[in-house]
Amino acid sequence: MVKRVLGLCALLGPGAALADEISGEWCSPDGQSLTIRDNRVVAPSGIETDGRYSRHRYEFIMPEGGPNAGAAIVLEQLSEEEVRYSIDGSAPVSWTRCRAVTS
Repeated sequence: MVKRVLGLCALLGPGAALADEISGEWCSPDGQSLTIRDNRVVAPSGIETDGRYSRHRYEFIMPEGGPNAGAAIVLEQLSEEEVRYSIDGSAPVSWTRCRAVTS
């Protein structure tokens, strides 16, 4: 079974095995972004802090020095390209993976 999964990942191409996790850069509809790297997050304010990471969920407290300081932030992954982002239990907002801008 493991060989089949590894073979499928090889067919899908480089990085395919990592695509199904919350790590990476996420962008809001209003142009904010954050980056999750394991237990570290770079918040929209640009300040880096620790959080609680699981494969499809990330939680952290917004650091001091930016908007929403002290607020509990929860991101829940819906698909490879979409997460729900909520602040202190408010109605979640859909964020998507950031795309590189090319000219």
